[in-house]
Amino acid sequence: MLNDITQNTIASPYSLILSIILFFGVTAIGDFFQKLILQKTGIFKYHSLNIFFSPLIGTYLIIYSIYIFMIFDFQASLVIKLFSYILIIFGLWDLYSNKNIYLSLLKSLRNETFIVVYVLVAFYLVLFLISLSPITHADTLDYHFSGALDILRKGNFHNEILPMNNTLVSIGEIIIAIGLSLGAEQFGSIVQFSGLLALIPIFSAKKNRFFLLAILICPITFFLVSSPKPQLLFNVSSLLIFIFLTNYFYKLNFLQSKISYLIIIFILSLNFITKHSFIVSSSILTLYALSLMYKKRLFWYSFFSSIFIFAITILPFWLIKYFNFETTIFDLIQSPLPINIYGYKYYHEFLTYGSISIFSIFIPPTIGEFTKSFGPLMILMILMINKKTTANKTSFISLLTFILIVIIFGGSLNRFLYEGFLWFIFLLSASNYSNKFFIYNLFKKITYFQSILFFPIVLFFVITIFPGSLVDDYKKKIMKNTANGYELASWVNQNLNDDDILLSTHRSISLFKNKTYSSIFLWGVDLNKDESIIYKNFLSSKKINKIVFYGRELNTIPFNDCLGKMLFFKENVGRKVGRNPFNKGEKYNGWIYEFNYRALPNCLNKKN
Repeated sequence: MLNDITQNTIASPYSLILSIILFFGVTAIGDFFQKLILQKTGIFKYHSLNIFFSPLIGTYLIIYSIYIFMIFDFQASLVIKLFSYILIIFGLWDLYSNKNIYLSLLKSLRNETFIVVYVLVAFYLVLFLISLSPITHADTLDYHFSGALDILRKGNFHNEILPMNNTLVSIGEIIIAIGLSLGAEQFGSIVQFSGLLALIPIFSAKKNRFFLLAILICPITFFLVSSPKPQLLFNVSSLLIFIFLTNYFYKLNFLQSKISYLIIIFILSLNFITKHSFIVSSSILTLYALSLMYKKRLFWYSFFSSIFIFAITILPFWLIKYFNFETTIFDLIQSPLPINIYGYKYYHEFLTYGSISIFSIFIPPTIGEFTKSFGPLMILMILMINKKTTANKTSFISLLTFILIVIIFGGSLNRFLYEGFLWFIFLLSASNYSNKFFIYNLFKKITYFQSILFFPIVLFFVITIFPGSLVDDYKKKIMKNTANGYELASWVNQNLNDDDILLSTHRSISLFKNKTYSSIFLWGVDLNKDESIIYKNFLSSKKINKIVFYGRELNTIPFNDCLGKMLFFKENVGRKVGRNPFNKGEKYNGWIYEFNYRALPNCLNKKN
C-alpha cells in the first residue's frame, strides 16, 4: 500500500471537484444543527448570513463523532469512509436545496456601492483559490498528511516513537483523513479557509468592513489559509467564543446560559486537543466563562459541567497518550510530545526555543519570512486603542493576558499570537470610531494601501500554484518548483520497490511512496547512551532496508557501519524550494544505500 500524496489523491481536476462537494456536505450538516440549536434555545434568530457559520459547526460535529470511534478503537477507518460518502450526498443536496440562498448572497453585492466591499470579495476569492491549490506546505508534507493517512488506515492515532513529528497528529487531521478516503486532496485546506467565512456575519456592518479587510490582508492569514494545517478554523472559533462572552452571554437566561456554557467548553476542549498551543486561549476563555457563570450564580453547575466535558474530550486523548507512550498528565500539559521518552524533551525544547521578537510582529526580518509577521498596519491599530476599546475590562484583560503568556512562554512563532490578533481586531471594531477621528481615517487609507501592495503577491501565488488543481501535468511542475523534497522523492520512488522500507534524511516523508521514517530523531539522541536503544530496536523491528541521503557532500554519520552498498546516485537531484520564491536554495545530490537493519543495534553503538 503506497504512502505518498500522489498515490493517495485522484487526478486534477477531479480531486478539486470532490473536495468542494465534500465541503458543502460539511456545510449542510452544520446548517442543520445550527438551525436546530437556535430553534430549541432561542439564543439567536437564524439569518441568511448564518450560513457562513455552518462549515465551522459541521467540522466540529464531524471531528468529534469520528473521535468517539477512535477512542473506543471501533472501526474508525470504516466510519471515516462512511462519513465521506455521507458528505458527498449531503453536499450535492446542499448545493441544490440552498442554491437560492447562495445566489441571493451573490446578488446582494450588486447593491453595494462601497469600494471596500469589492476589495473584500477580491481577497476572499484569491484566498479561496489558494486553499484550492495542491498541497506544498512543508509541515503537511512532513506529518499532517502522513498522520492523516495513518488515521484513515489504522483508525487510531500514531502510537509509535517514530516518526517523531507524527506524535503531534491529533483530531485536526481527521478532516484531512476524510478527504484522503476519496482522494480529495484540497478538502482539508478548504475547511480551514471556511474559518474566514465565519468572519463575514461578525464584520458585516459598514463600519466594520475595514477591520475584516485588515484580517484578510494580514500575512499570517495568508500563511494559515494556504495549507490544511488545523489552525485557522480553530482560531476563528476562539474569536467567536470571545465575542459571545463579551457581547451576548450576559443577556441569556439560566437555561440558555447552561446550554451555551456546555457548548463553549466543548469547543474549547476540542481546540486544546487539536493543537497544544490552544491551551492558552482555551484556559483564558474558560476562566472568562466561569466568571460570568459565577455572576449568574451557576458556578457549581459550570464546575461539574466542565468536569463532564473534560471526561468526554480531553481525558480520553490523554489516556491514549498514556497507554501508547506512558506519558503522564503533567507532561501532557507541558507538551503534545511524549517528553518522558528519551530524545523527545530535546525536540520539544528545539521546537519551542526562543521568544517572539517584538520587531518581527510588525516587520518581517527578511522578504523570505514575509508570512511570519502581522505587518506594519498593526502599529497603527495599537494607536487606535481608546476608552471604548478597554470598556469591557474582562475582555481587555483576557486579551493582554493571552498576549503576555504567548510572548513569554510561546516560543518564537508569531502565528501563535493570531488568536489575540483576532480578539484585538474585534475590540477595535466595537470602539465606534468617528469618521472625524484622524487615526481611524489614516487606518482606512493605509488598509487600502496595504491591500494594493498585498494583492499582487497573493495573486502571484494563485497564478503559479492553483492551476495545478486543474491540470495534472501542470501540477507536477508546481510540485517540482514549490514542494520541498519533491524532486528527491520522485527520484527515490523510481528506484525503490513498493515493499522497501525507507529511512530518510529529508523531512518531507509524505512524498515518498514507501513506508518512510525520518531521521530527525537524531537531533536530540546521543546514540552512545543506553537510553538510545529504543530507537535502535525500533529501526530494526521495522526492517528498514534502504536509506536516502541528500546534500552537496555525502554525510553518512552516524549510519556508517549500518550501510551496505550504494545503490543509486544522482547529481543535482533537486534543490531546496518553497512557495516563497525568495526562499529557494542551492541544488543538492542524492544517494540511496542499502541499510543493514540486522546489524542493529551494534552498528550504531559507537561514534562515527
